[in-house]
Amino acid sequence: MKTFNGKSLLTPKELAEAIGASESSIRRWVDTGDIRVARTAGGHRRITVAEAIRFIRQSEAPVVRPEVLGLGDLRSEGVDGSAIPDDESLFVKLQAGDDDSIRNFLVSRYLEGDSLASLFDGPLLQAIRRVGDLWEHDKRGILIEHRATEICVDTISTLRKLLPAVGRDAPLAFGGAPQGDPYQLASMMAGVILFESGFRDVNFGANTPVDLLGKEAIERGASLVWLSVSAPCESRPLSASLRKLAVDLGKHQIQLILGGRHHRESAPSNLANVVLVQSLTELAGVAAKIIDAAEKKSSRSSRGQ
Repeated sequence: MKTFNGKSLLTPKELAEAIGASESSIRRWVDTGDIRVARTAGGHRRITVAEAIRFIRQSEAPVVRPEVLGLGDLRSEGVDGSAIPDDESLFVKLQAGDDDSIRNFLVSRYLEGDSLASLFDGPLLQAIRRVGDLWEHDKRGILIEHRATEICVDTISTLRKLLPAVGRDAPLAFGGAPQGDPYQLASMMAGVILFESGFRDVNFGANTPVDLLGKEAIERGASLVWLSVSAPCESRPLSASLRKLAVDLGKHQIQLILGGRHHRESAPSNLANVVLVQSLTELAGVAAKIIDAAEKKSSRSSRGQ
């Protein structure tokens, strides 16, 4: 699989080559503040890949040479440019184990302006769910699902590397899938959405003991905890665990966000610090509000000093 190659800084000339613009245009956009730059010790302008991608998405600039950005060749056959629905195309590619096409499609769509949440909620999630149902008709479906999961993990990791880093003082978010839930992709996608929103996310993955997660979040001063409940669990034990978790977190003003296909089956009710989300798009909206509230609180505190 062609992965993000770790390139971190671009010259104005390289960005110009990547989007098919003139170097003078890049310099003009730098001067107007449309592109943020860093300076080398010698005073030369450098542009982070994350900043270049932000500008490309915002300005809708075409990417004519993605390899300059460290993305390799993004061309895909049978995924884009056809009348076939995206989820159908991705399903076919996941079945075939075609990792490059999956990666290229999602990275291209992100560069074109689609949000990660819409890509995760839409074509990727629908394709993954269809792959997960294959075993009901063919035992080989288990092997296909395992390979598809590996492809999705690698692709989501690649997309994460395209995002700008968050500061060390950014709020912490801890999460995963509860004990008894073997699925890792939902919590991984949730972590990326929170990271994109401005959190330092820590994803503990599948089968995470809820009590230990809560203790870790409290001890390390997390602002929120998320749990992705993708598998049906024994509702009574999980309900009791989640209620205790929510109560313990509430004593420390920590938000608990629950999502996933089966989150409502065991979600505690009538607790002010519990938020239920139906999608990753909804999670992104909740995260943005929490970040905004934290920034306003910090601003008021600074003015009061």
